[in-house]
Amino acid sequence: IVGDVRGSHFMQCVENVADKETRKLFDPSVHVGDRVANACEKRGLIVRPIAHLNVLSPPLVLTTDQIDWMVDVLREGIIEVQADLLAEGIWLAEGIWNPS
Repeated sequence: IVGDVRGSHFMQCVENVADKETRKLFDPSVHVGDRVANACEKRGLIVRPIAHLNVLSPPLVLTTDQIDWMVDVLREGIIEVQADLLAEGIWLAEGIWNPS
């Protein structure tokens, strides 16, 4: 579901899309940004959801281990949300959104 990652230095944004090829967004009712943020928060990482985006704004002083932990937790949260979307029939295995 990750369509793009962009930002400056430590401040980064992950864009969640229903279709990577066309960059089609999920319907807002899916709350994909909130889902990823909640999955990360239960693992101890605060990620700010803004619609289909997830923003990371960590402290400006971090160790490599802390950065690695953040990336691992974000990856786990995204994988959890992908599995949920597949199970709910919202997102298909090919990465295509199922609007029905």
